[in-house]
Amino acid sequence: MTQSVAVDTRDAIISAAFACFRTRGLAKTTIVDIAREADVSRSTFYEYFRDKETIVEACAEAASQRFYRNMAKAIDRHGGSTLEGRLVRAAVFVTQARRVVEPEAYFDEEEVSLMMTKNAATLLKECADFLAPYVTAAKLTGEVRPDLDVASATEWFARMLFSLFTTPSPNIDMPDDDAVAEFVRAYAVNGFVSPRRR
Repeated sequence: MTQSVAVDTRDAIISAAFACFRTRGLAKTTIVDIAREADVSRSTFYEYFRDKETIVEACAEAASQRFYRNMAKAIDRHGGSTLEGRLVRAAVFVTQARRVVEPEAYFDEEEVSLMMTKNAATLLKECADFLAPYVTAAKLTGEVRPDLDVASATEWFARMLFSLFTTPSPNIDMPDDDAVAEFVRAYAVNGFVSPRRR
C-alpha cells in the first residue's frame, strides 16, 4: 500500500466517523458503523485506529486543524496589519464559530464537555501556539513592549478566546460582530503595549 493510499484511507475513516457522529451521536456510534460508512472492513479500521477513543482523538485533531486554518484565513483577510486588528478578528471569528458550531450535532453535549475538560490544557496550548507568531511579529516591529513575554501574553489571550467561545455575555451582544470587536479592541492589547503608547 502506498503512503498516499494510506493517507486517503485514514482520511476516509475520519470523514466517516464525523458523518456517523453527526447522524447517530458519539455515544451510539460503533466501530462497525464507521467502517461501514467508510466502506472499509473492520480489520482495515484497526490498521489505522486502535479503538473508538483513538478515532475520536483523530477527529478532534482534524477539527482543530480545520478551525485554525479557517481562523488564519479570517485574520489574513480581515485583520489588517496590526496586532490589535488581528486579535480583534480572531475574537470575532471565535464568536462566529460559536454560533455556527453550537447548533451542529457532531457530538453529544456531554461528550463535548468531557473532551474539552480532558484536553483543556492541550487546546489552550494549541491556541497560544497559533497566536504566538502574530505577537512575536508585533514585538519585532515595536508594536508591543520589548519585554513582553510572548508565551504568557498568548496564553492570556487564548484564555479570553476560550471564554468568548464557551460563555455567553450579560453585557456584550455576542451575535453582533461590531460589539465583540469593540469589546476586544478596548481591552485586548492594552496589556501588551508600553504605558506611554496607551
